[in-house]
Amino acid sequence: MTEVSMSVELSGNSPAALTAGILLLSRARQFGQRLLVSVMGDPDQITPVQGPALVHSAVLASCGVGSRPDGGAVVVVPGPSESPLAVCLDDDGAGSWFTVDRAGRGEHPATQALVRLCRSPHPQGRRLGRELLQGLGGLGCMAEPAVIDLTLRAPISPYHRVVLGLLAGHSLRTGRRVPLHDFLGPATSSEVQLPDELTLEAAIAAHTQGLLDEALLRVKPEARPILSTWIGGMLRHASVDPDAATVICTVLDTLAPVLTMPEAAVLPTLSPAADGVANALPAAIGAQAGASDAARGLVDTFCFLGGTFVDYARFPVVISGDPAPNGRLERWRWFCESTRSAADTADALWRRVVDPVQ
Repeated sequence: MTEVSMSVELSGNSPAALTAGILLLSRARQFGQRLLVSVMGDPDQITPVQGPALVHSAVLASCGVGSRPDGGAVVVVPGPSESPLAVCLDDDGAGSWFTVDRAGRGEHPATQALVRLCRSPHPQGRRLGRELLQGLGGLGCMAEPAVIDLTLRAPISPYHRVVLGLLAGHSLRTGRRVPLHDFLGPATSSEVQLPDELTLEAAIAAHTQGLLDEALLRVKPEARPILSTWIGGMLRHASVDPDAATVICTVLDTLAPVLTMPEAAVLPTLSPAADGVANALPAAIGAQAGASDAARGLVDTFCFLGGTFVDYARFPVVISGDPAPNGRLERWRWFCESTRSAADTADALWRRVVDPVQ
């Protein structure tokens, strides 16, 4: 007896249609059914989604996009070393996207200022740059521009940004996870009140009054003297070097909420997606080899499972989705949201294909 096979043709934007096709073919294999799936369009004309990129997405990971450094849902898509890394801290890439540096220059103005400071022709500027690196090293972090960008550009609260940067810096230096309580010392007996906005003038006043040294009591003892010396030197050097002023004000603004936490407070935990991104940063900033087009990963997986492409279908199943935007970060969000939307409707689509009478 000849085995009867079912067939379905899909149309829609490329990531949604391809994801739907991959999930249908995967489920058909699980149930031992023969299902012929085709996507309308030319595989050579698929909208490209270029790396490098770093995102936590179970859908992309299960569909063979990029690589998975920890074997979980964190996806790394390689790309040219001079291109900044596109990053999203939200699950399935459904939130805000931003970029971090991979070429040693920095994306955030303060990161760029720090790089210039470390390469300054003035010995004082270079020394202050090295002291900051030593201070971060005392916290167990590697002060790569990518880590600093991640800390300063992430669209989350200051408390979470500090945790994110510490985890990423420690992962880059040691290649392993570290408990959050390793970063802070015991709280002071009285809460320190720092200005809401630490401009250069406000920072100098707080340092003169001893408030900054008191706030530094929350830092690990081995890093405290280095950071205290560095802050004093930076505040003095800031009057003659705009880069030093940018760096010190940004650093103090970032650390102030954490250093002035109440005595019983502790650093918050990150979401699983943000935690995975922080720990995968070392793999992402060095990822250059491999396919840099995430859309090709979907095409390759779809074809591997037996999917085909057709130019015409009489009764295609339309997978809803928006057209691709032009911006790189906007396109990455569109790509992730399209694949997530297709995955969310996978059960309904399967029932529609195998039992259309329902």
